[in-house]
Amino acid sequence: MRHFILSIGLLFVLIIVPNAFGQGADLSNLESQIDSLVPKQVNDSTPGLVIGVVKNGELIFGKGYGKANLTYDIPNDMNLVYNIGSVSKQFLGYAFAMLHSEGKLNIDDPVNKYLNDWPEFEHKVTLRHLLTHTSGYREAYTMSNLVGRYVGQDRLTREECLNVVRRQPQLEFVPGSRFTYNSTAWVILAELMEKVTETPADIWVENNILKPLDMNDTQIESYVGEVITNAAESYSNSDQGYKNEESNRAIFGAAEVYTSVNDLVKWINNYKTSQIGGEAVRSVFLDPFILNDGSDSEYALGIGVSEYRGLKRYRHTGGHEAFSSQLSYYPDEDLGIIVISNFGGRASVSTSAIASLFLGDKMTQEEKLPEIKPVNMAADKLKSFTGMYVTDTMNDTVELTMNEEGSLIAGGQFKLIPVNDKTFRIEDWNGEIEIEMSSDSEANLKIIQGGSVDSYKRFASMDNGSDTLTSYEGRYWSDELETYYTLKLVENTLKVNHRWIGEIELSPVAQDIFRGQWGTIFSFTRDNENQLTGFNINSGRTLNVYFERKN
Repeated sequence: MRHFILSIGLLFVLIIVPNAFGQGADLSNLESQIDSLVPKQVNDSTPGLVIGVVKNGELIFGKGYGKANLTYDIPNDMNLVYNIGSVSKQFLGYAFAMLHSEGKLNIDDPVNKYLNDWPEFEHKVTLRHLLTHTSGYREAYTMSNLVGRYVGQDRLTREECLNVVRRQPQLEFVPGSRFTYNSTAWVILAELMEKVTETPADIWVENNILKPLDMNDTQIESYVGEVITNAAESYSNSDQGYKNEESNRAIFGAAEVYTSVNDLVKWINNYKTSQIGGEAVRSVFLDPFILNDGSDSEYALGIGVSEYRGLKRYRHTGGHEAFSSQLSYYPDEDLGIIVISNFGGRASVSTSAIASLFLGDKMTQEEKLPEIKPVNMAADKLKSFTGMYVTDTMNDTVELTMNEEGSLIAGGQFKLIPVNDKTFRIEDWNGEIEIEMSSDSEANLKIIQGGSVDSYKRFASMDNGSDTLTSYEGRYWSDELETYYTLKLVENTLKVNHRWIGEIELSPVAQDIFRGQWGTIFSFTRDNENQLTGFNINSGRTLNVYFERKN
């Protein structure tokens, strides 16, 4: 368990500065407005959260809700430190902007220039790709799950994360062609930074960013079990009550920064003042990556840069064990919002909701859901759309079925309402689903929402008889994971067995496609003679992990 060190500064703090918005601003009911956003289950005997509002460089509102430590009955407050998860990334991103501006490295150089033992792929991967989640590298946390090393249970080291990419046979996509969130890249960045600076990355950040900003509460966990002074604990719910969630990894780069609301005020002010590094560093840090197709990824060096209801916003969220964090800053209004919870998603408040209390009159109206104008569609046509649809990347599925009332249903629960001969809407949802039939058997589905399009193709259903399922039995080997999966039919159910994972049931999705636990998709491959040769596993951010059939 992380040690909790009590100091005089750990008293409950409520801060309200009523004049921070200038003359005429009415913030008399600010506390009650923010209190109303806090989940009802948070009280003096539960874990909770801290909220900070920063305006014109001042913390104008700061309040803790619930307990930081249930054992010692210590409340959450502005002086305690919390693991902010992926919000940590921006500190390393800022460090790379500094090193780039100082000429000590170039973020548009290939990774191999700085890591001599690094694998070369068909396409060049740059430091900027790593910093913006556009590299095409594997996600180590997903890969570890595939061999029974679970992120929430087992300890992972930096070297294990690096080895995932060293063993990667090919990139998952052309670098810069898409944004796919990837924490492994940030572990690589920390390793690379140490090669360049000849200083551990956490020490460099401490000496060159944290100390100059007087962020004296902030600490970076460098090894599992390190004593973090004045640290809150994080909790989850269990059948026996609240459970303390202990950190099982300390891999700086992707996460591991513990900080307080008071220190984050200083960090937010650096967005505006560029106290560290000046405007040159700031402009590199906040420059969003433009994808290969010319579209804006809305992500810079460890921080999101976009618009929310007409206002420019810098934003990031994070999670680690049962900590969750959000940090948002509206530069044109010089308003920052900090929300950190030690009770996971059960006790959190949207920074957007808090910002609306202050900036609602300056924000554009929230987009209203367009009116649904249904059209009649014959039952036989609706039925022609049914079936199992799978993404091009084989990492997600959507099943369309008919219910007893004759409606088309997606995912077993969402009623699709036809608005023309190929487009459907769902109540209280701002997207569309398009289905195009190229023949009686071939169909393509698109989910269109917020400017993004996800494409799915319908696959033929498979014969689930025992003879068919038996054909998939055998031992399969992955060079990349250096492990075997054994597939065997048990009581007419195909199951995977692995020495660390145990037994996984595979559910047929379509011909040669099965779904395992956590939404993992198994896509089997065949040779020119239609003989099974192996399968690819696709799981979330990780695609095409190949297993070859051995017998």
